[in-house]
Amino acid sequence: MASQLPFQEAIDFFAGKVNLPTKRYDDLRHAAHVRGFSVAGVTRLDMVADFRTAMDKAVREGTGLNEFKKSFDEIVDRTGWKFNARGKTDLERRSWRALIIYKTNMRTSYMAGRYKQLTDPDVLKYRPYWRYKHSGALHPRALHLSWHGLVLLATDPAWNYMFPPNGWGCGCDVEALSERQLKALGKNGPDQAPDLTPYEREDPRTGQMEIRIPGIDRGWEYNVGKEWLNGIVPTELHQPLAPLDPSSKPDPDLPPLPKPKPARKDDLLPPGLEPQSYVNAFLNAFQMDDDGGYYRDVSGGIITIGRSMFEARTPEGQVLGLKAVKRGRGTYALLLAEAIKDPDEIWVDWVAVKSGVALRRAYLKRVLLPDGRALFVRFEWSSKGWTAVTGFDTDDAYMANFRKGALLFRRA
Repeated sequence: MASQLPFQEAIDFFAGKVNLPTKRYDDLRHAAHVRGFSVAGVTRLDMVADFRTAMDKAVREGTGLNEFKKSFDEIVDRTGWKFNARGKTDLERRSWRALIIYKTNMRTSYMAGRYKQLTDPDVLKYRPYWRYKHSGALHPRALHLSWHGLVLLATDPAWNYMFPPNGWGCGCDVEALSERQLKALGKNGPDQAPDLTPYEREDPRTGQMEIRIPGIDRGWEYNVGKEWLNGIVPTELHQPLAPLDPSSKPDPDLPPLPKPKPARKDDLLPPGLEPQSYVNAFLNAFQMDDDGGYYRDVSGGIITIGRSMFEARTPEGQVLGLKAVKRGRGTYALLLAEAIKDPDEIWVDWVAVKSGVALRRAYLKRVLLPDGRALFVRFEWSSKGWTAVTGFDTDDAYMANFRKGALLFRRA
């Protein structure tokens, strides 16, 4: 199939991904899949890296599904990974799961590369129309089949959603047409775009509202190529995550952080409250109680929110108390919540811990306090729990030390 043919744009797209462990397929959504490489159910970083190596070879060299299946079997046999899959026999289950991983990554990489090619200004000038091409699947999705042959201007907003792939296993494609080719089809202009009116449904895991589009599978309501080129991370900052290097230095060419947003007086809690009061205020910002729950951030990734984030523990896991008031942090509990909900940037990086190396997720936000001081908030979430860092009157040189690893989100 066409996605087996490697080309530079697809290689560039896949090369910019960051390895991210996930428990479920919807731990990441939309833009998060553009920046993150994951295999649902793979929580060990070494296994994610193994699958990444196998997929990287497929994207770069076009080695094909059979070669990837061999790598899949080797990883499963070596690690004993228990995966979810369809099939009555072990062979059927392995084949089904390997195909899902392979086809999803190949199709998204291929179509991201196609989008970059088709939106080249010289190509758009000569071929300003795009025609939807159904894959010819034996069991087609009704709407995908109805879109076959549909011709729209390349600039039509419908492509923000219906540029393939539009679901699991979707093999649809897009063909660019010139004015002469359009007329050869018996058309004097583009067709009318289909009804893609968005509607809202609750994210079944978080309860947050999410956008759905008719005819497009949940989680696929985006244009992978457009998100890659014009999404939440500038293309020049699409760097994969390098191995842990304690001596690494911040990138001197990073653009400055967005200007601080002013804090309201209501964003600051009074000092001297009980630690649980600050925890409650933080959790209430997410409409949660001590039991917590899942929260999907602006990058499309899921994190766990709960009281445990504020608990001080012994190495054996025994709870010693709450650290919500440590270093006077309680006053800024609501601002810590805002750092997650409306960050300036989100980074992932390696951090050395007693048990080895953990992947850390950092939310950076600068806030201008009512008294004129600038407050820097850094919220970190890792397998070891919660850490928050606050500082006053920070300058760009100081801030640069915290902007390391791989960038997952940047506020426009």
